[in-house]
Amino acid sequence: MPFRGEIRRGPGALPETVEHAGEELAEAYARGKGLLGGDPRLRPHPGPPMPPEPAPWIRVGESSPEQVARFQEFLRAGPAEFEIGSRDGRLILDRARRLPERRFVACEVRYKYVRRVFERAAEAGLANLWVSDSDARLLVREVIPEQSLDVVHVLMPDPWWKPKHAVRRIVVAPFLCDLARRMRPGGVLRIETDVAGYPEFIDAEVAATGWFEPHDPSLVDLFREDLPTRRQQWCIEHGVPIFRRYYRRRPRPVSEEERDAATR
Repeated sequence: MPFRGEIRRGPGALPETVEHAGEELAEAYARGKGLLGGDPRLRPHPGPPMPPEPAPWIRVGESSPEQVARFQEFLRAGPAEFEIGSRDGRLILDRARRLPERRFVACEVRYKYVRRVFERAAEAGLANLWVSDSDARLLVREVIPEQSLDVVHVLMPDPWWKPKHAVRRIVVAPFLCDLARRMRPGGVLRIETDVAGYPEFIDAEVAATGWFEPHDPSLVDLFREDLPTRRQQWCIEHGVPIFRRYYRRRPRPVSEEERDAATR
């Protein structure tokens, strides 16, 4: 079905003024600054209602310890995939249907979309998908077990153009290090964007972690059958290029000295 409606793209290209994550941003990230919706433990009231436990929905700060344990066991029990910013779940619902032997987590901070994904998964009888409306940075840091993820999808992330919004960026080295520790060796980090100049920014942030091999274009074969996301469908129909990056997680991080020696 053709995509209808417009998509907000901002400038469409990453300005040269956008800087890579430095010490100041790393410190702000460590303090939890920039979480979308703020720190849930500091909110006076709980978020919108979740289905009664043990329904496959996890929310940092509100799910019971028993529910957290269920979620962690779900991830450890087999190959697992995590999508950050799943919106209406078009991609992850399709993968969950086609790959029933794998486990999936759809993470999206906008409640209405998470509810929709949850309901569609239930209607389709998908027992291999959980949802979360927590900020992905908090979910990764506090709930997802180490070495439990095989694939991470970050499709069309918001660049957060303004300098004052820099702490909200997902594709920055501090978060990517947290994410790498939750991935199994050999796991694939998939990042796709329609913003010119962003792939080079992504390459630099990923390289700064030391956790990932350089971009490997051949890994696109793993995702050729995937449905495009809503935004990607719009880009395809309007002739807007989509830039794709795929990185494998190393067994251990490579130090800056080792990386420098390898390039000499």
